[in-house]
Amino acid sequence: MMEGQRFLSPQQNAPSRHVTTNWIWPVVEGNWAVLAKKNVWATYSDKARTKVRKGDQIVFYVKGTGNFRGLYRLVSDWYPAKEPVWFDELVANKVRYKHQVAMELLELGSANYKSLVHSLSFVKNKKQISVYLQSMGGGPANHGRPVSDEDLAIIRAELQRSPGPLEEIPHVEEGAVPVSNKPSAGGGLFRSTAALLPWLFQDLESVARGSINREKYVEGRDPSTIFEDLVFLAFRFLGYNTSRQLGYKRGAGRPGPDGEARSSNADYVVVYDVKQRADGYALSAADHRALREYVDAAQSRGDANVFCVVISSAFSGEPRPMNGVPLTFIQASALLELVALKVQNPDVVNSRTLKKLFGKTGILAHRNIEQWASDHDADRIDMSHLLKLTAERVG
Repeated sequence: MMEGQRFLSPQQNAPSRHVTTNWIWPVVEGNWAVLAKKNVWATYSDKARTKVRKGDQIVFYVKGTGNFRGLYRLVSDWYPAKEPVWFDELVANKVRYKHQVAMELLELGSANYKSLVHSLSFVKNKKQISVYLQSMGGGPANHGRPVSDEDLAIIRAELQRSPGPLEEIPHVEEGAVPVSNKPSAGGGLFRSTAALLPWLFQDLESVARGSINREKYVEGRDPSTIFEDLVFLAFRFLGYNTSRQLGYKRGAGRPGPDGEARSSNADYVVVYDVKQRADGYALSAADHRALREYVDAAQSRGDANVFCVVISSAFSGEPRPMNGVPLTFIQASALLELVALKVQNPDVVNSRTLKKLFGKTGILAHRNIEQWASDHDADRIDMSHLLKLTAERVG
């Protein structure tokens, strides 16, 4: 035997075996239905595919319900996805989650996260419990870390105490959603659009251009006031729960912004103006002065962090900052995109996380929202496909 060389026992020479690991993984309700029906899971993350392996167990948390709903085990290696399967893939009619894996159901039920949180050791900060349910880069939650056998046992026991039959899982349509889908009997809207956007906001872009559905709105309403109402309600929907609507409700001849979007858990206020235009809005010198006055008024009342926003159908030209306060232009299509993200990610999209979008002067573009969604690991869809459907239906 050469110097420094030693023989290994058969056990030492054998390849290391994977130790079963437990994970928490959030899922939107539409994709939870697919998982429960087809017993498959998928991700776009190469890192998650490497980290989560055959034999591991996953507890799925369904976003927007507050509950863990099922415990599954991976029973295959990851393999390439061949066709659209998931809710948002069917809307876009393309594969987004390229790595797929077969799953085995172990427990199905309902375990409320908040009722268990004080017993779960992986939730270190009991005052910021939502962060432990956010997916990390398309992978598991809990900052991408596994959870202990003890935590898994707590959740599993609660699932067993509140079992849920498979019959309660929402129905899943097979195949991709066709672009030329017929209107539904319940309201004449495309099924894929209705599933992601509340009925109230589905014609937001058309209203922004001055075109309204007379069958939907009270007779005699002006498109500009309807647009103000929808923008105010959109901010409320996004989590600005103490907002004020001003604008036309203030009365004729009384100057001021159309609204202020603020929240009880955020340290800033968005002073906004709504501009209904058929062919887009251009910022005039007079409007710029008026916006500065609105911001000054908010600051004089003690609001230290003030952002200014203008919402319109489209814009001609770029915004200009106002004495250090950022001015953001938001197209109706971008606001609609944020609403759709809120539907898919109710725990992620809120006034606190959205603050970053208003912190710089410029036009809030699709790429900005995509980057924000990526930074916060929010589920997202092909909005150009969705918005085209919406415009075709309501235009």
